[in-house]
Amino acid sequence: MNKYKVILTVYEEKSISKAANKLNYTHSAVSQTIKAYEKQLGVSLFCRTKHGMEANPFCESIFDCLKAVCFELDHLEHIARDLQSVDKGKIRIGTIQSVAYHWLPDLLKDFSEKYPNVDFHMTVDGFQGLHKRLEDREVDLIYTTSVAAEGISFIPLFKDELMLVTPVNHPLADRLYVPFADIKDEPYILPSDELDYETGELFRQNQIKPHIRYRLNDDYAVLKMVEQGFGITILPKLLIHNAPFDICVRPFAEHFYRTIGIAFNPTEGVPRVIKEFLNHVQEYTKKTL
Repeated sequence: MNKYKVILTVYEEKSISKAANKLNYTHSAVSQTIKAYEKQLGVSLFCRTKHGMEANPFCESIFDCLKAVCFELDHLEHIARDLQSVDKGKIRIGTIQSVAYHWLPDLLKDFSEKYPNVDFHMTVDGFQGLHKRLEDREVDLIYTTSVAAEGISFIPLFKDELMLVTPVNHPLADRLYVPFADIKDEPYILPSDELDYETGELFRQNQIKPHIRYRLNDDYAVLKMVEQGFGITILPKLLIHNAPFDICVRPFAEHFYRTIGIAFNPTEGVPRVIKEFLNHVQEYTKKTL
């Protein structure tokens, strides 16, 4: 029983009996609720007259507060219902550039056909920025890789091969496969995530220190620099797919991959729509990749 709703209904109906009927409570239960709350406040809220339950004129400010409380409680229940609904809500997604361009739009379209009232807010960033946003709860989930997501909840989705990118007239462009050791002395253009993750691991495992000539925080700008002959770089296949640059893309002879997936904070207490989205992503990936 919501005592605030009970007392406010008596105030509006000016009758305990009418309030009890409206709320489907007994007359005694409503009467006891009023007495208990008046005792708690130390104030008589009503004057019992022949016209019914008249509000004590000195207590109008209390009833104004009760209206505000009941409004906020109704709003609270509405929010709680939305959290349990899969038909509406908002999902905040952080994503890397390659997923944002080539994979996420089709997935969101598929999900939205099933749940058209769900809104999305997307942020594109590098791994460090995405993980900071997830930690600060600015986003609900992020697309990242297994190496970047070490130590937090992570659902692997698919493998993305790391490719060598060279100018079209580069000597390595003549090969179908390039041994990793052969890039040792090549001028290297460092992309946005630098050497903190999978690419850095490749250099460390092969005991090669890249000859870094340029550092850029935009991967498409890196590809433009490669096109102009400033050096080579290593980027994931998904990002390079259909990139509008005149470049040469070759796999390494050893074939290196990164695992892309979704990282998220513990799912206890999160809206059902986010849990449904996580399930949808896994099913969608199985069907399409």
